[in-house]
Amino acid sequence: MVDKKCRSDEVSAEMSSVLTKRMLASVLRSPALAVVAAYGLRMVLLWLAHYNEDPVNPRFETIGLENDLVAMSLARSKGFFGPYPGYEAVTAVLAPVYPWMSAIGYKLFHLDYFGGMLFCQTMNSAFSAGTCWPIHAIGKKVFGERVGLASAWLWVFLPYAVLFPLEWTWDQSLAALMLALIVCATLNLRESTSALHWSGYGLLWGFTALVNPTVCILLPFMLAWLMIRRRQAARPSAGLVMRTVFMFLLVLLPWTIRNYYAVDGLVFVKSNFGLELWLGNNPAVKENYSRDLHPLVSYAERLRLIMSGEPNYNREKEREAIAFIKAHPRTFLQNSFDRFVDNWAGTYDSQVDPWIHTLHLSSADVWFCSVFSVISLAGMILALRANLLDSSPLAMCLLLFPIPYYFTHTELRYRHPIDPFMTLFTVYAIVRLCSALRGRVSLVKRGGAIREQNSQAAGAVGGATDPLARSPLQR
Repeated sequence: MVDKKCRSDEVSAEMSSVLTKRMLASVLRSPALAVVAAYGLRMVLLWLAHYNEDPVNPRFETIGLENDLVAMSLARSKGFFGPYPGYEAVTAVLAPVYPWMSAIGYKLFHLDYFGGMLFCQTMNSAFSAGTCWPIHAIGKKVFGERVGLASAWLWVFLPYAVLFPLEWTWDQSLAALMLALIVCATLNLRESTSALHWSGYGLLWGFTALVNPTVCILLPFMLAWLMIRRRQAARPSAGLVMRTVFMFLLVLLPWTIRNYYAVDGLVFVKSNFGLELWLGNNPAVKENYSRDLHPLVSYAERLRLIMSGEPNYNREKEREAIAFIKAHPRTFLQNSFDRFVDNWAGTYDSQVDPWIHTLHLSSADVWFCSVFSVISLAGMILALRANLLDSSPLAMCLLLFPIPYYFTHTELRYRHPIDPFMTLFTVYAIVRLCSALRGRVSLVKRGGAIREQNSQAAGAVGGATDPLARSPLQR
């Protein structure tokens, strides 16, 4: 009886150990751990950035004054109002979702600037950490579980995914999360015939447009990709696509009506395209754009904005930018090329980013950004060669999303919404490289083994036939 009891205890202990190991392995393979680790890392760095910090002269300056001013105006119940100091008017220079979210923090902290800023940074960290989920889902669906999980963990430590949520009280972290969710939903809709799913897809696009309208450049291409994939599987798509477009427009309708009456013009989400185009295309442009002429910085331009009104000011700047482009096409092409390089190498950001300067990482930033871009673009090419159709939505994001910024002006935070897909392609390229190296090593070992076997076989045959190789007894 004692022996049976001992054996039973040993078996139960062994089963418990096996179950524990399986549970641990399951947790390690889950993207949930990556999400927790990403959020924890960002919050620790946020605490370190503000530890013993002088609020008046901070060492790590947080940027995003336009958003903060509008959020404080919303918290005061004054409306979507006053994005620049001294500009006391309703506005549409910002997309509405992120300022409204920021206003919650300023309301909770009773309009305390530092408290509201901390709320925005904490919120950004949550958005950045949550992006691990769709990264893992996309990678698992397109490239396999190993690439998906490794990409989620690379996002945990990716410098830009860590830096931007803390440095900017802006929408780039939320935009990266929303675009990753859109691509994930696009891949899942290939087989769905549910009208509810397609309606939700349109709502998702509409909400994302109110976060960052530049994302909308991808909408027709994503819908075209869905129609092609569904046609290959003989599934209906025209009616479902129309439903998506209708829901997308329905989400944008209230904000469009508001802009029509509030800022006196038909505006697609934001009214500042003319200004941004002019900042990148005028006689004062050096390298990327003339940031000193922005109304936030330039008192003269802010005064022109106040006197002209937002719609007239932006239309005037758009006319000036187009006139400059027509008069100086070669300069425009050169500036656009410089912005293309900056988008993928971070040459301009490394000079003007205050956190990069504080950390003395200007040269390292250019090197890292360039290497990250080259590897990700190589991974994109490999992925398109291996599986053109399934990799196309990710490649569209890299190739199409930055185009408006080449014509206006670039910053790495503008590129950040496509960083999740660059992360996926980077991991895929590294996995393919490692597989190729392992295959070459195993091929070399196999070739050496075959040569050794042939040598031994030749020696054996030679020993049996060559009379000089026989022993004296045999002779």
